[in-house]
Amino acid sequence: MSDKPRFPIPLTILTGFLGAGKTTLLNHLLHGNHGLRIAVLVNDFGAVNIDSQLVVGVEGETVSLSNGCICCTIRDDLLTETVRLIQRLQPPEYIIVETSGVSEPATVAMTFMLPELQEFLIVDSIITVMDAEQFPSLEGEYQKLARHQIIVADMVVLNKADCVTPEQLNDVRDTVRDVVPEARIFETTFGKVPLELVLGVGRYAPEQLAGHDSPDVHVHQAADEHEHHDDDHHHHHDHSLVFNTWNWSSDQPFTIDSVQALVDKLPHTIYRAKGFVYIRDYPDSRFILQIVGRRGSLMIGEPWGSQKPSSQMVVIGSAGGINPAVLTRIFNNALASQPAKPRPQQIIESIEMERDGY
Repeated sequence: MSDKPRFPIPLTILTGFLGAGKTTLLNHLLHGNHGLRIAVLVNDFGAVNIDSQLVVGVEGETVSLSNGCICCTIRDDLLTETVRLIQRLQPPEYIIVETSGVSEPATVAMTFMLPELQEFLIVDSIITVMDAEQFPSLEGEYQKLARHQIIVADMVVLNKADCVTPEQLNDVRDTVRDVVPEARIFETTFGKVPLELVLGVGRYAPEQLAGHDSPDVHVHQAADEHEHHDDDHHHHHDHSLVFNTWNWSSDQPFTIDSVQALVDKLPHTIYRAKGFVYIRDYPDSRFILQIVGRRGSLMIGEPWGSQKPSSQMVVIGSAGGINPAVLTRIFNNALASQPAKPRPQQIIESIEMERDGY
């Protein structure tokens, strides 16, 4: 790896609808043996899950990794954060921008195609991750947004291919071909795409953005009784598509069964939920709860270590689909009320769940 800056720096935009698997693919890229000093800019509702043994330093919102990569959370303006990366004493050799699941990637791409940036940055590719199972069930404006995320892509990752039948996978693949005939399509599970096929693959064709009519998207932070800040308010505009988010936390534990009950009781207006949960009978291990559409999964993660066990969840729903009082009641009622029953650690690695009647 050379320390000498090489401009322009190739940049990949990683996009896709809520819960498609963008962060899973991003972790796959960060852990890969690519030999590149990659900088990642994350603009999503949740944090990237980076193994603790990879982390060598944390400075503000920047996490430095042992393989030379860094991961930054976008707290301000995307363009400003990118310029900061370029101006580092040791600029990255590659940049990946993970957009929010409700972002329109065409707008992001055009930001990086400004004339004053051409000397320093070049859009290498736009990768759209699709949930092969979830996509056909999207309706109305939500399907429109998901399709717009595909239209501008030069690579489409059909993720969770193991969750559908071969016939269903063919149907989704045909949909992609109809929307973007020239795009490269990868069928994957857990976002495991060969690195050499997605990094440094060539210049993106700007004409693919021409005439692209983007849907408006607004994300609103729902107020709740756990946490509320003045800077969480958003100005309301006339947007055609609105998502709501809601946060919940507790230092009281769940049980495995109560998490299943919680997943079953969530309203069908909830598209996505993710976070860490504290399981009573496994007090030393942090569990990761992921809910996408009608599916949920509970996976064992890193030990809590010196950190006090607690649960933290972020929930994303449709416009008007989040009722803080109802969700607070569902989550609080799922908390364990009995003392812990000691269990051997590492018995379970993953529990799959389904929400009835979705």
